[in-house]
Amino acid sequence: MGFDAAGRRVLVVCAACGFTTLLDNSVLNIAIPALRDSLHADATQVQWMVAGYSLAFGLALVPGGRLGDIRGRKPFFLAGMAIFTVGAALAGSSPTHGRSSRRACSKGWGEGWSIPR
Repeated sequence: MGFDAAGRRVLVVCAACGFTTLLDNSVLNIAIPALRDSLHADATQVQWMVAGYSLAFGLALVPGGRLGDIRGRKPFFLAGMAIFTVGAALAGSSPTHGRSSRRACSKGWGEGWSIPR
């Protein structure tokens, strides 16, 4: 019993999505000192960037899975990846810690919708 070609493509896309979102979370944790210096943020503001990302991910995971079960997983996967991608681009170009925190939350929300279940 094996995967057909379409099944292999789906597996590769889902694995790449999971890898990308986990890599992004790791990069965020490694970049904390640079973020703190470049955005002139104190420890509390940096914690909100990291915690907001994780909180939004956790809050979006269950509803995203349930809505995916009801309406189909592909639209929510694609929407989640789009939200994650746009949020990552905007968070990376944010000039202030407040904007970066809000955009990190949108990245977490997109990750919660797109993570393979």
